[in-house]
Amino acid sequence: MTLRNLRERLPEAAGEIFAEKGFKGATVREIIERAGVNIAAVNYYFRDKERLYIEAVKRADCGELEGPHLAWPPTGKLRDFIYFQLLKFLAPGRPAWLARLIMRERTQPSGACAEWVREYIEPRSKILLGLLRELLPPHTPRRKRYLTAFRIVGPCHFYCSHQPIIRVLIGEDAYQRLDLTILADHITQFTLRALGVAQPGEPGT
Repeated sequence: MTLRNLRERLPEAAGEIFAEKGFKGATVREIIERAGVNIAAVNYYFRDKERLYIEAVKRADCGELEGPHLAWPPTGKLRDFIYFQLLKFLAPGRPAWLARLIMRERTQPSGACAEWVREYIEPRSKILLGLLRELLPPHTPRRKRYLTAFRIVGPCHFYCSHQPIIRVLIGEDAYQRLDLTILADHITQFTLRALGVAQPGEPGT
């Protein structure tokens, strides 16, 4: 196992267990057995269980999806931003533990929360706030921009956290037809109409 593979495999194996049992319930022994490494690897690359947990949470937020092809310029499109928020957890083939670990950290925040927000969420929030500066009236108060941003991201999280409820409520066949493109388009259209922004093809455009 190469150094790169080891540094990736440990947080992945740890994330699966943390998602299932939480930080306190998971043990380092379980993690190293699942990863197929010894305790020295955890100590050397991640120092301790807490650091390994933090890295697992950050990996769960983006993992292999993060990359230049998904880095928006400041003038990026709102729909692209929304699509990526959905893609993180609803993309076909994404391991289920990724969403479970993030949901656990949201509802039971740990020492990972501040670092996760600082390194991953805050940079994205700046992108979204930049988009809103183009869509909202000039001199919109900072508080209102943040509240609007929360209203945009909220539905993306809803479709992730409420998958079991949605499946039962609308039926499996209907759920399977809700692909990422349909969801992204719906949230974008709903948002723009709420903001009073006309879209291409609508009156006033």
